[in-house]
Formats: sequence, structure tokens, C-alpha cells
Amino acid sequence: MSQAPEAAGERIPAGLHAAEAAGERIPAGLHAALLRDLPDVLYSVDAAGRFIWVSPNAATVFGYSAEELVGMEAAALYAKPEDRVGTVRRIRDAGGRAVRSEVEMRRKDGISIWAAIYACALMDGEGRITGINGAIRDITEIWQTRKTLGDSEDRFRRLSDVATEAICIHFQGKIIDMNKAFETLFAYSRDELLTMWAWDVIDPRDISLAKSMVAQQYEAPYEVRGIRKDGSVFPMEIHSKHSRMGGDSVRVTSIRDLTQSKKAEASVRLLSQAVEQSPVAVAVVGGDGMVQYVNSAHASLTGHSSSAVVGKPLSALYPGKAGAMLGDFWRTLLGQGELQGELQVNRQDGTWQWQQVHGSKVATPGEEGTHYLLQIEDVTLRKDQERRLQHQALFDGLTDLPNRVHALDRLAREIDMARDHGRKVGLLFVDLDGFKAINDSLGHEYGDELLVLAAERLRQAAGDGGVVARFGGDEFLVIMGDMEDGAAAGEVAAAIVDRFSQPFTISRRDLISTASIGLALYPEDGRTQQTLLRNADIAMYQAKLAGRNRFCFFTSRMNEEAEARLRMEGELRRAVGTDQFHLVYQPLVAVATGRAVGVEALLRWSNPELGNVPPDRFIPQAETCGVIVAIGRMVLETACRDARRWVEDGHADLRLCINVSPRQFQDAGFLGDVRAALAGSGLSPANLELEITEGLLLTERGDVDTLLRTLTDMGVKLSIDDFGTGYSSLSYLERFPFDTLKIDRSFMIGMLERQERKVLVETIVAMASGLGLEVIAEGVETAEQMAHLAAINCDIAQGYLFSRPVPAGDISPLLDRVFR
Repeated sequence: MSQAPEAAGERIPAGLHAAEAAGERIPAGLHAALLRDLPDVLYSVDAAGRFIWVSPNAATVFGYSAEELVGMEAAALYAKPEDRVGTVRRIRDAGGRAVRSEVEMRRKDGISIWAAIYACALMDGEGRITGINGAIRDITEIWQTRKTLGDSEDRFRRLSDVATEAICIHFQGKIIDMNKAFETLFAYSRDELLTMWAWDVIDPRDISLAKSMVAQQYEAPYEVRGIRKDGSVFPMEIHSKHSRMGGDSVRVTSIRDLTQSKKAEASVRLLSQAVEQSPVAVAVVGGDGMVQYVNSAHASLTGHSSSAVVGKPLSALYPGKAGAMLGDFWRTLLGQGELQGELQVNRQDGTWQWQQVHGSKVATPGEEGTHYLLQIEDVTLRKDQERRLQHQALFDGLTDLPNRVHALDRLAREIDMARDHGRKVGLLFVDLDGFKAINDSLGHEYGDELLVLAAERLRQAAGDGGVVARFGGDEFLVIMGDMEDGAAAGEVAAAIVDRFSQPFTISRRDLISTASIGLALYPEDGRTQQTLLRNADIAMYQAKLAGRNRFCFFTSRMNEEAEARLRMEGELRRAVGTDQFHLVYQPLVAVATGRAVGVEALLRWSNPELGNVPPDRFIPQAETCGVIVAIGRMVLETACRDARRWVEDGHADLRLCINVSPRQFQDAGFLGDVRAALAGSGLSPANLELEITEGLLLTERGDVDTLLRTLTDMGVKLSIDDFGTGYSSLSYLERFPFDTLKIDRSFMIGMLERQERKVLVETIVAMASGLGLEVIAEGVETAEQMAHLAAINCDIAQGYLFSRPVPAGDISPLLDRVFR
């Protein structure tokens, strides 16, 4: 066997150089590529049957590397020794001609494969075999497929000769057999198809074409329109050829549904058009930085024509700061082969543009040079949107002040700087007084405008030394850093109170919304943002309690009071359902007769830890934490039971007045609670009068109106409590179905001494009488007050003049008494 030269480090069989000997020169470097990428393993075996050379792709087929196989006996790869014997015999008998055998072989990992062996013996002058050259191909998949087909019926072997899609056999146009895919494609059953002609599944418009193709014995693919059982038409490709079945000449036809490929072609066309019209610019740049190509979008995006760019250095497109950024970008791209970044470029027209550039290395086989593909997109709009989104994430959309997140971050940074430099930080917690009433009564557009105007006044008051932020709702923060002491914070708080004491003019309305402010200082009032915020909030709450329209510095006593409120809330929750709550009653006296006509139920709380807690302390707290709903339900049930006993004792017309909390009234189960209390006690709805505060009516909710009218329809009377202390009271008297108006006790104080108060009471009584409402005056303590109420025709009086609130057991004597 002749010696073979070595190419690219591989020993090549002499037979591979035959092409060169015949004048067909193989390009340099092609040997290695062919030996690496061809699916066939090339080999040479010596006279003893040992491998002396194997192509490097042997590991892919056998799992053995070429080095492992060299020196190994070829017989070791055969699964059956007799196959090796038979193959060698055939090679010997061929006398130097190429032979092909199919045998089962073993991989290194023991897995069996089927291989096609191509072999050609090398003979010496005396006809002896000196070696074998050849190729081995893995045909496992083909062999398995062939075996499966061999097990199938004869007609399906004919079908597989053409295609693997929808296949049918027709004789002179009559369908005589088909595969399952054919049935599925046209939605006919096999029995139906066996009664049909091949033309029945072709659109009538294309039948003549199909018949012509059959007549011509046309065997290349062509397109027609198919028609399914449901009448739907679709594009399909027919590939049909002549065959024989027994003694008959038949056509074996393969049909491929082109619906998806047509859609794909349309998509490709659309994509091509989209790429052509895309705003994304494309440039190809050589490794030397010279531009070699730009697409049509490049000029519109960069402002540079193609002729002014191609053949020029890329850096010429990026002057100034952009050039320095491009230099860093280019060096990274050369080093890493791929990079994405953003450049800010000053265009020729003077506008700034953000470009997103994606660069990737493009290595072309057979070419020495390296190119780089740049995809350039104008992301100026996106950058602007990102800036806007970032602004929206950190600033309030209504007032454009820093929002809660931004404010807390700023406060934390101010605390850090103050800690490092031994300075102070002031935090002002600002809440608008009466904002909810304005927002609810006049509408959100007034509320929003008020918040905008309030933000501007806060900026003016804070000046350059404070950062104003909207904390949420009608709450604002003012952060003051780098202070020597708290005096500056107090001055800003005083300036805010002063500015907010002036009316806000909105749509020609003058609205009053003062400010309550709490101040906390770092480090004495807290060393973290959370502590400062909590203590400033506590101080603001104290400013509210002190009368609003003022500021308060935080003190430790305030913290104690806040903790006391928390303690009271806990005790309230534990008290629900126990005997800690009880009712007392105060008689309602007819002014004209002096006889008691009813009672008002009043709630009291005796707590083992807190003692007797006044209603004005625990009821607001119960409102805030929500337990007032359960407490109110107990009041309804207990009062109705007590009133039922007094009715049975002879006071059939007794009026039971119960004050209803706004939170209780708005509860979804309130109406059911009233019905249950009346049903459980047996008290008539006509004996029950529910007192509603004006604060409830400020909500402007449609369900409030519905609920009030439902109660009226049940026979329950309604009273508006504390009249004259809220907003827009007259409109409520006209809109809602009230029976009674209660004058707040604050009008009774000094009524006879202060003329204006006396006139107000007289006006309210006259107005109510004109509207057909009864009037109850609360807080009557002197006979002179009673006499004046009688003179102005007030209906009912209530107060200490007749009795203090007493337990239920002491009410009966009062109901039988005449008060003169």
C-alpha cells in the first residue's frame, strides 16, 4: 500500500489524492473540512485487518476517537462475527471493485447501530489483498424505517415511494386507496373516499389543470386549490407519478397542504418590506473602523447620506463627547466580539439624539478580514419616556412634589449627612384642616386644585432651605437639613400657618383650609427616618387636638398620649361583647306640656384598667378602629328591649332616640341590624328614631339616600343631629326624609345673653316648623331657657334641667312625671 501524505495533521489515504492526480485540485484546507464534516467515516485497513487510518469524525459514529481505532482490528466493531466474514468474502470476490454491505455494528458504549460499509480492496500484482479503503455510514434510522415499511402492507410501500404527507392511489381517476393523512386533510372518512374520484377533492376551477397533468403523465410538483368536505378551499401542492398495482397502471399522488407555507411566504414578504421600511439603521464596518455599507434607513436616522458615510471612518459620525464614548464602545467590541450600548449624538441639525447601538462580529468563511455589524436605533423617545417614568416614580403627579418614596429617601440622606457633620434635621408633618369636607362637598376637582395651591404655598414658606413633598392625600412633609438648631424649622412652620390662614380662591370661591403641623428634630426626637416620621405625625395629631391651625413640636408626653390611644384601642377591642358597656337614658320633654315623650339612649364604658371613660374619648377611637359597628349593634338591641318594656308599661307613644355613628351607618349589615333589633325586642318601628350626624351626609353617596328612605318606609323616624355645626345643612333638610331636627347644645350656652345666638335658635325653630319638622333642643339647663323655647314654639327639650342620664331602671318614674 502506497504511503499517503499528511494534510492538516491527518494521515490521508492514498485514494483521496487520486483527484489531484487526475488534475482536479482540491482547494487548500478542504481536506480537513471534508474529513470533519462529512457524515461518512473514511478508513484504511491493512492486510491483517487492522485500522491504519480513520477520519477524525469517527467519534461521532462509533464513540471511539480516530487515535483509539488506529491499530484496532476492524472485526471488533462487528456485532456478529459472521457478518465480518461475509463482508471480507464479498470484497475479495469483487477483485478491487467497490462493494456495499449493511451490517450491525457496536459503538464504544455498547449500543448497536446499523451501518452501510463501502469497501474497495487494494491488490498486489499477484492478486493478493494488501489493504482495504472505504467509508462507513450510520444508517440506523434508515434501516429502522425500512424495516417498519417492510412490515407494512404492500400498498403502503408504494405510497411511501412518493411522499409522507397525504397520499392516495387512484386508477383512471377513481380513488382506490389512501393514507390516514389524506382522510384528515380533506375531512372525509375512508369509506366516503373510496366512493369518490380524485377530482372531488380539487376546486372545480382547477380540475381541468389536474386532469391535464394526469394525461401528460406529469410528475413534477404543481399547485392547485383543494376543497374539503365542509367546502373550505385551501392551497395545496400535488406530486403524482405513475406506478403499477398488479397489472394495472395507477397514479400514486402525494398532496401537501400549502396553507402554512403560503402564510410563511406572506410573512417573509411582509418582513422584507418591514425591514426595508424599518427605522433601525444597519452599518457594516471593517476591522479598521471604515464604514463599508449602510442601509437606506441609516441616512434618515443619522442625517448623513450614504455617499458621505461609506468609505469613511465610523468615528467621523460621532464628534465631540460622542466620539469618546464611541472609542470605548469600539475597543470593547474588538475585544469581546459583541456589545450593546447607548450613545448621545449631536446631529447635523443641532438636535440631540440617543442611539442604541448593537455591534457584533461577523466572520466570513474563506475571507481573512473581520467585519462588524452595527444595528443603530433612535431611542430618543424611549429615553425621554424613561425620564418621565422615573419622574413619575419619584414625584407626585398632581402637585409635582417629591412623593413619599422620594421624600423618605431624601430624609434618610439628610440624616446621614447630619450624623457625619454633627448637624440637625427638621421634619414637618403638615395636614390640611377641613380638606375632606371641601373635597366631599364640592367635588374632587376642587380638592385637587386646593392641593396644588397648598403645595405652592408650602414651597414659598419653606424657601430654599426646605424640601417639600406630598406624603399622601392631604398630608405633606417639609424636610429641612443641615440645621444648627430647631429655630429655623419653627420659623418655617409659623410661615406655613400664616400663609394657610388666608383663603384659597378656587373658581371664584373662597375656601378656608388651615394647616396643622407636627415637628420632629433629629437627633433628639429620633435617629431614623421612621422614628422621625412617626413622632412628627404624633405632634401633628396633637396640633389637631389643640384646635388646628397651629404647629406643635414633638414631646415625650405626646408619645405617651399616642401610646395611651393604642392602649385604649386594645381595651375597646377586648370590651366588645362584655358587660363593660352599658346604657343610660335621658328624658325628652315636650315643651308645651312638660311631660316626657321619649328618651335618648347614651352609651357608657366602665373599663377595669381605664375606669369610667367619657364618651367623647372612646367613641372617636371606636370609630377609628372600627369596633363601633359591633358596639352600635349592642346599643340597638339593648335600647329596643328596654323601650319595649316602657311601652308595655303604658307609654305607647314613647320615642326612643339612638345616635348612629357614620361608620356604623355605612356598614353593609346596618339595615339588617335594625330589623333584627326591632324583631328581637318586639318594639314597633314607629317608636324608634335614629339620629344621623351631618358628617355622614357629606359623603354624597347614593346608597346613603337609599338607606334613609328604606328606614323611612319601614316606619323608623329620622333625626338630623347637631344641626348647625356642619356644612350646607339646609340642603340636607330638603333632600333627605328627616322627621326631627336637633339643635346642638352649643347654641343653648349663652342663648339668652348673646343676641346673635338667640336669633339663630329662633331662626332654626321657625325654619324647621315651616318644613314640617319637629325640633329638639339639647343642653337645656335653666327654666329661663325652657320658657324662651316655649315662646318660640320649640317642640321638645332635653337637658340637665329635667334629669341627668340615668340607668334604665330609673326611667319609669321620669316618664310619669310632669316637668314645670
